[in-house]
Amino acid sequence: MQVNIRLQGVEQFQRALAAAGRKIDPVLRGALNTTATKARAERYTTPLRPVLKPKFVRSAMKIKRARRGMMNSRIIPSSSGVPVTRYASWGFDPIDKTRARLWVRGPNGRKVAAGFVNPASVGKQPWRTRGVKRAGTLQPALGPSVAYWFKSLTDQQTITWISDFLQREFEARLQKELAKGAR
Repeated sequence: MQVNIRLQGVEQFQRALAAAGRKIDPVLRGALNTTATKARAERYTTPLRPVLKPKFVRSAMKIKRARRGMMNSRIIPSSSGVPVTRYASWGFDPIDKTRARLWVRGPNGRKVAAGFVNPASVGKQPWRTRGVKRAGTLQPALGPSVAYWFKSLTDQQTITWISDFLQREFEARLQKELAKGAR
């Protein structure tokens, strides 16, 4: 999933900075990087706080920062499944005596996880459905990935918030740069 956000008035500000003997690239890179960091914290980590630990969410959502030669900043969520036991709330619905359907609670309600629980067992651990590759070994069940939650939380309201924040951050950094004066 890719969403492009554009800044308005960059050419006009570039001329103003050029007149003051300054470059726009450091201002733009700083605004992009701050926006990506703030968006990850405010729009993704905070809503996922009741579901997954914030430290885990931050490590699963990498930020590729803008740098010289690459003028875009990106949030890249991990598409690997998250072990069900890492979720704050998970449960199961019994199907029969030895099988139950797993679910995890997310910010938008319950979501079925890939795996099963044996309700008759003592430990009631979530296990992954066995495949031919790993016959005979039990693996922990996986719930939806951080990328799934990222996609479900990215709506028009989030995009508008990020766009507005980027515009404000850029203008604030620009004013600070113009206040420094000519070199």
